[in-house]
Parts: sequence; C-alpha cells; structure tokens
Amino acid sequence: MSQAGRTTKVERTRPTSMKIATIIAGAVIFLLLAIPLAVQVITAFRGPFLPFGVSTAKWSVENFVTLWSLRDDFWAVLGSTAAFVGGSTVLSLLMAFGLAWVTVRTDAPLRRVISVLVVVPFIIPPIVKAQAYLLMLSPESGVLNQLLRLLPGDLVIDPYSFVTMTFIQALTNVTFPYLMIVPILTSMDGSLEESARVSGASWAKTLRRVTLPMLWPGLLGVAVLTFILGLGSLEVPLLFGQESGKSIFALKLWNLISAGAGELPQYGLAAAWGCVFLVITTIAFVIYLRATRNAERRASISGKGFRPTVMKLGAWKIPVMLAIAVFVMLTAVLPLFALFWSAITPYPIAFSFEALVTQTQFGSFGAVLADPEFWASLGRTLVIAGGSATIACVAATVLAYGIARARRTGWTKAVDLFASSSVAIPAVIAGFAMFLTFMVINPVIPLAGTIVALIIAYSYRVSIAYRAGYSATLQIRMELEEAALVSGASPLEGFRRIVAPLLMPTVFAVWIQMFVLGTNEFTLPAFLATPESRPLSVYMYAMISPRSAQLYQPDQGAAMALIFTLLVFAIGYGLQWGVSLFAIGRAKRRNPIPGVGTAEVVPPADPVAPDTRAVAAQDLEERRQLARR
Repeated sequence: MSQAGRTTKVERTRPTSMKIATIIAGAVIFLLLAIPLAVQVITAFRGPFLPFGVSTAKWSVENFVTLWSLRDDFWAVLGSTAAFVGGSTVLSLLMAFGLAWVTVRTDAPLRRVISVLVVVPFIIPPIVKAQAYLLMLSPESGVLNQLLRLLPGDLVIDPYSFVTMTFIQALTNVTFPYLMIVPILTSMDGSLEESARVSGASWAKTLRRVTLPMLWPGLLGVAVLTFILGLGSLEVPLLFGQESGKSIFALKLWNLISAGAGELPQYGLAAAWGCVFLVITTIAFVIYLRATRNAERRASISGKGFRPTVMKLGAWKIPVMLAIAVFVMLTAVLPLFALFWSAITPYPIAFSFEALVTQTQFGSFGAVLADPEFWASLGRTLVIAGGSATIACVAATVLAYGIARARRTGWTKAVDLFASSSVAIPAVIAGFAMFLTFMVINPVIPLAGTIVALIIAYSYRVSIAYRAGYSATLQIRMELEEAALVSGASPLEGFRRIVAPLLMPTVFAVWIQMFVLGTNEFTLPAFLATPESRPLSVYMYAMISPRSAQLYQPDQGAAMALIFTLLVFAIGYGLQWGVSLFAIGRAKRRNPIPGVGTAEVVPPADPVAPDTRAVAAQDLEERRQLARR
C-alpha cells in the first residue's frame, strides 16, 4: 500500500511529454526575446564596444553620462522622433478611421472596390514604397510635382522637408490601422447611435458622445501599435531623413553603428539610446494594457437584433469619393507609375509623350532577370522568411496551447504577458539587439552575418503567432482531449492527433502572414545582413541608393522593385489560394452530414408490414381446420 502510494505520487510529479514540449517552446521564445534585449542593456553599462571579450569592457554608466552630456542632441532627436512618429500616427489613424467609416458605416458607392484598393499598398514592401514616393516627389522629374505644376501658382513639394517625410510615413502605414479598425466598426451595434439620433443629436455629436467613447479602447490599441510600428521603421528615415536635417531615432541608431572611414562604431552609446526608447515603448504598452483591461464593459454586440447603423451620405457622396480617389492616387497609382517610369527610362526624366517615344527602353527588366545575384537574394529571402515563420508558429502554438490549458496562476499570467510582448519591441531595437547578441557569441558560435542569424532574428515577431494560437485554443472544447485521454492517449498524442489538426487552419493563416512580413522586411537585415546573406530588400536598396557607388543602378533598382512587388503579391496570394483549395478538398472528403449539401437524404427503411389480407386468409383457414376436427 505504501509502495503504491509512493508510485502514484511519483507519477503525479513526473512531467508529461506535453509539459516538456511546452517548456521547450517557452525556452525558445525566451531565447528569442529576452537574451537580445539583455545583451543590449548589458552593452549600455559595459564600455563603448561589445560587453564581453573586450579588455576595455567594464561596468559603468559612462554611456548614459555621454548621452546626457550630448543632451542638446538628445532632446533634438527626442523631439524630432516624437513629432515624426506622433504626427504620422495621428495622420494614419485619421485617414484609416475615415476610410473604415466610409466602407463600413455609410452607403458610399463601390465600397467593396474601395476596401480592395486601400489594401493594395499593404502588399508593396516598405522599402519599395519609400523609393516610389521618393521618385514621385522628385522636384524635376516627379510625376506628382508635374501634376501640381498644372495648377495655378508655382506649387512644388519638397521631398526632403520634415513635413513631407512625416506625411509619407503616414501614407506608408495607413493600411495597417485600417485593417484593424474595420473589424471594430463592423462589430459595433448601432442601437445606441440610433437612440442618440432619435433624441435629436447630430451626426457630429453622436460621433463625439456615443461612437468614440465606445470605440476608444480598440482605437487606443491601434494607436499604440501604429506608434510602435512607426518608431521601428527605418525605410522612410533612411531615404528621406538624411537630407532633411532632422535626426530620427531609427536613423540615429543606424548612424551610430555604421561608422565611416577612420571611425569606430559606438555600440555602447547606441545601446544607451536603445534603452531609453525601449523604456518609452514599454510605458506605452503598459498604458495600452491598463486602458483595455476593462474593455468588455463597452461590448456592444448583443446577438439578437444586432445590426450596424448605415449612414446616408446624401450630398456628401461626391466630396467623399473625390477624397478617396486622391488617396488611392497617392498610395497606389502614382507611386507604381513613378517606379515604372523610372524603370523604362535610362536616367531621371520628366514624363512627356516625346520622352515616351524616344527615351523609353525595357532592358532594365531583362538585366534584372539575368542578374544571378537577384535570384540568389530572392532564394535567401524565401528561405529566411519561411524558416522564421515556421520556427515562430511551431513554438508559439505549443506554448499557447500549454498556457491556455494550464491553471491561471501568477506564473502563467507572466508567461502569457512575456510571450505577447514582442509587439512592443520596435523593429529597429530588435535588429540592433540581435546584432549585438550575434557579435557577442560569434567567437563561440559563429552565426554573425549568416542566414541562420537572420532566420532567428526574423522570428522575434513570435507574439503574432502566439496570440492567434492562444485565441484558437480557447475555442476548442476540452471534452475532445479528455475523451482522448480516457481512451488511453498521452497528452502529447492528444495534442498531436486532436488539437493540432483543429488548429491547423489558424496556424497556416498566421504562417502566411508572417512569411509575407518576412519577405517585406528591411529593418532587421539592414543591421544583420552581409553581402553573402543579404535578402532581396537589402540588395534592392543598394541598387537604388546613390551612396552605393558600385551597385547604383536606378533603372534596374526600379525594375527590381516592381518585380519584387509582383513576386510578393503572387507568393502571398498564391499560398492563400492553395490553402483554401486544400481546406475545400479536405471538407469534401469528410462524410456528408445528413440534410446538408447535395447528398440525397434516404429515409430509414420501415419494417415490412404484413399483408393484412394474407393474415386474414390464414386465420380463416386455421378456423376451418379446427371446425373439421
């Protein structure tokens, strides 16, 4: 009895295979997120160079003292960054909210077409968009400035002014908040707005007193994420900021580690800068969490009777459609036209029909397709994006399942918050932290500058897969796993054979999203890639940047940008199309449900009723035989 009791206790304390898998997944995510940030913080407190393996490394606050001694520069960068990121975030939110309102809550014509056109800039890689805007706004050959010269007055937009750069950043990011605001508006019940309207409130007063208070937790979350996205973007500051005279944080970090001839990179000072902005983003993320912790009190979907309010634009239809047409022209039509015009002309030249006849050539497309480095960079891009998406999805799905099924304790809440925290880390800080980490471990594990290092760095967006996997796991009832356990399956086998197939559609959708993000990524490889491991986005930047004297080919760079955009579009939507076909074929192979689909419903066969006349004749014959006896 005593031995049986000890055996039972040992079996209870023995970790199951599923717990071991969850711990391994948690360790992978910890290594992805915590180690690089820890190395960055240590670098800020240990000397001007790397924190380990350098004889001059010692614990001190010298980097922060240096940062404070340059406080004029510090406050200038902080103010410029606040104006740039804050201004672009506000502009992006205003445009995104207006577009979402028109497509969801009004009777504007062509709403489905508008919703598709708004999403078009999302498939264009950020470095391609930045280059397209630079070509579109060129003072002499830019197509937008050509159109403005047709208007009265001598109106020309300076592409390198700070206001222009902020507006370009807003246009670059507007699709991201739009895609997040649309579901919020779609799921909001309009009964309260109707009540306000019936009570005599105007549309403006209803929007201010009813709609926005109901939406503000969701909008605050969108604002924080858009702010972090803008803070971590390097594309627009790198192409526009170096000429504007304003130093943005991302550009400042880039310049500190990109030392010129005869200079040494200032890793310690850059790490101190990174720590300051990491604190700022952490505060923003905490404010967002505290503001949205009671968001369910503002839930407005009531199920029965739920329907959104549709606002009739009336005479405002024409101005609204004109504004949307201008937006589509600025975000999709003119940038792509500027790229195409640059690709078919040998040098920057203003558009004219004479130039169209005499100066155009299409040799740049052939030169790009014949360039072996183009195909090598494209292959590396696919490997890096696919490998990082696979690592992030597998680790995040296993950890999300373990946390969702575990008892809610302080430990599980902490792991849940930590696994969700990578959305609060700007890409520029993540890239710099990964760069320091690989430089530190390179004497022991030589990964710096390799494709493996890029795959690991790209996986830092693991929070996207974790949140999706956590939500999908909560939608699966535990009875399915309990039935598997009762039938003798282990927890890991139950997860593999019951839960994983049910989670697979969500995992595939997230994998495709992370794969497309990986193909578009520029900020992370800008810190980590070498000529031997650079993906296509970095190679394309070398082609379009005048600072790259050996590779500068603006026409081939523009042609490469167009080909790159088409490839991202084809690969992203091709994968979604393939997954949809797979899901449809899988659904068809399942047993048909009676009463659903085209299968004919066969009623159950009734038992054959005995022939009453035969029974009566048999009964009469039996009576006759009895009477004869």
